[in-house]
Amino acid sequence: MSFRAAAILRPGVTGRVLASFERVCDLVTDAGEVAALVWGGIGNGPLNVVLDGRPGAALPAGSRFAVRECFLTVSDVTVDLARAVLWDARPDWDALCARRAQVVATTHIARQSIAGLRERSLLKQAGPAVETAAAAFQGAWQRGERAGLEVAVRALCGLGPGLTPAGDDWLAGWLLAQHLGVVAARVREIADLIAEAAADRTTTLSRAFLACAAAGEADEDWHDLLQALTVGAYDRIENATQRILGQGATSGASMLAGFFIGIDVG
Repeated sequence: MSFRAAAILRPGVTGRVLASFERVCDLVTDAGEVAALVWGGIGNGPLNVVLDGRPGAALPAGSRFAVRECFLTVSDVTVDLARAVLWDARPDWDALCARRAQVVATTHIARQSIAGLRERSLLKQAGPAVETAAAAFQGAWQRGERAGLEVAVRALCGLGPGLTPAGDDWLAGWLLAQHLGVVAARVREIADLIAEAAADRTTTLSRAFLACAAAGEADEDWHDLLQALTVGAYDRIENATQRILGQGATSGASMLAGFFIGIDVG
């Protein structure tokens, strides 16, 4: 499990199942923190506890959970958290920043690996409203217009359907790109704007993922992509990109679009 999940699922914590799917059970504590139980081939992520096999019972939304000592119990499932190997969701950003020029130079491989689609085409999968708001964000960032950024951030936060709307996914990708060496103070300012807007405009799960991206945390498919970009490994870049594109209906595509724009204007 990730260090973040370990800190959230500490002894004495209680909460409920936020949402339950075939291979994912999202948990929210009574304090509003989010972690996830995952299985069936879903790997490491900034919120994840990766289970061996499939839970032996349904984990319906609203079910209560509790952590007592090292055991998490939800419905009829008990997870021994003490058995988990801790995983750092933060890529080695210092090493990546040192090779930023190589990363930027090889992003064209990731872009080519999605059958020639560009950022605009990726965003069209999420709808014209996301594409328009993302363009406004990009323009305001390049011009250094704080007021314009505030408007664009509020337009993107919560924009689109689902537990992680496409506008949030775009912002998460953009935030990840900024850890490759843009002035930290400016990025922190925008991350704070995003957190403020997300507080009342998007879902609990999406707020958690935005916080992870602001902290430079990503799932292992993104780790693989970033590492492959540093060495220009075409097959690895293509494979990681395709895996990210397969995340959700539009989540992976929107996040990649935000990342590419973030690389271009960072």
